[in-house]
Amino acid sequence: MDIDTETIHRVRDALLFKGREKAEGMAGQADKHFAHEQDLLERFSPFAETMFIMALADGREAPEELDALRGAMHMLTANELHDGALTDIYQRCKHNLAEWGLRAYLERIGSEIGADRMDRETAFTLAAAVALADNDVDGAELEHMQEIAECFGISNSASRRLLSAM
Repeated sequence: MDIDTETIHRVRDALLFKGREKAEGMAGQADKHFAHEQDLLERFSPFAETMFIMALADGREAPEELDALRGAMHMLTANELHDGALTDIYQRCKHNLAEWGLRAYLERIGSEIGADRMDRETAFTLAAAVALADNDVDGAELEHMQEIAECFGISNSASRRLLSAM
């Protein structure tokens, strides 16, 4: 599986830009609370968990991967979730990976994302962008991409299409 494609480079670059922009813009500001934050968290969490699984795949927590995650969160939630939400999701993700294992965790995430093919494909594409964020995609990350595709019901041809779409 080749995730080092022009499409994934564009997604990665957009996520890194947005993540770094928000990190700089939020420095020193108090967290804001929104009435619908819980709904946003429930909607965003499966995407974030998929991306965190990818960020943890190689055993390193690269700052670029975390920037990409932050960018995705701010883009997908219209800047309405604070960075503390990512920290909470990250801690839960590390715990769940250790407790359930990769395959069972991905199957659970896939069931949370549900029957919406576009959501499953979006999570897959975001995971690829996170893997590429540090410009070093290793074998463990490629194996995780394959596991994500399988657990989310994304065929080989669909994964190739997603990774190379223009």
